[in-house]
Amino acid sequence: MEFKITQDIDIVNEFRTQLYQHLSFPIDAMWELLYIASSKNFLISNQDKNIGYCCIDANDNLLQLFLKKEFNGKMNAVLKSLIDKKLIVSASLSSNEPIAFNTCLLYSKSIQPNTFCFQHINSKIETNSSLNIELVSETDIPEIKSFLKEQVGMDDTFGYTKNLVDRQELYFIKEANDIIATSECRWSDTQLEIADIGIIVNKNHQGKGIATQVLQLQVNRAIEAKRKPICSTTIDNIASQKAIEKAGFYCSNIIFDIQF
Repeated sequence: MEFKITQDIDIVNEFRTQLYQHLSFPIDAMWELLYIASSKNFLISNQDKNIGYCCIDANDNLLQLFLKKEFNGKMNAVLKSLIDKKLIVSASLSSNEPIAFNTCLLYSKSIQPNTFCFQHINSKIETNSSLNIELVSETDIPEIKSFLKEQVGMDDTFGYTKNLVDRQELYFIKEANDIIATSECRWSDTQLEIADIGIIVNKNHQGKGIATQVLQLQVNRAIEAKRKPICSTTIDNIASQKAIEKAGFYCSNIIFDIQF
């Protein structure tokens, strides 16, 4: 079994498309756009034939592992080889990827839940919200980046905010000169039926039901565009989980941290 780093994103995307077609539920956009996108891609070959791919982050953490259907019987050998070659020491995988996930469990020394992934019931919601949600413009980007740094410790030095603004997928609510909340409604490029929704509420305005109202408004936006809404939150963010469930979402899968 051989693992070769590749920069040929077209080959990787061919495999990734096959992986997504076999998933029971959509993949979370935050993991896809932030973690997976910044990881190294490896082609997996057996007897000089490419049989799949994996992506591994800078901490030797496995984030995706896929084999062509006819080679799924080699999943155990592939994972053992990755561990034996010290290419990985851990994995962050979803229960949504049962073959790779279950194989990782065979070699796990510990496992902890990391992120809840939610899917919507996919019905529009009646809301009487008076919140004024506006698209973020390019001139607003510095203020938005400061807000993200202050509220969630996100240091956007890699163009994340600008990309969302350019795609017209980032919204905010302002009162006077204060940002009350930001919200993303992203049209997935890899899962064309999916809209990924996110919300960050200013710490000084939490507990007022703003998150639920914004999520409801964004759900309706997505459904009107004939997209299915999904979202996610970390396992320890209880307030976010409650807001998400109130907005009509249910947990469809969980991303676990697995140590080998």
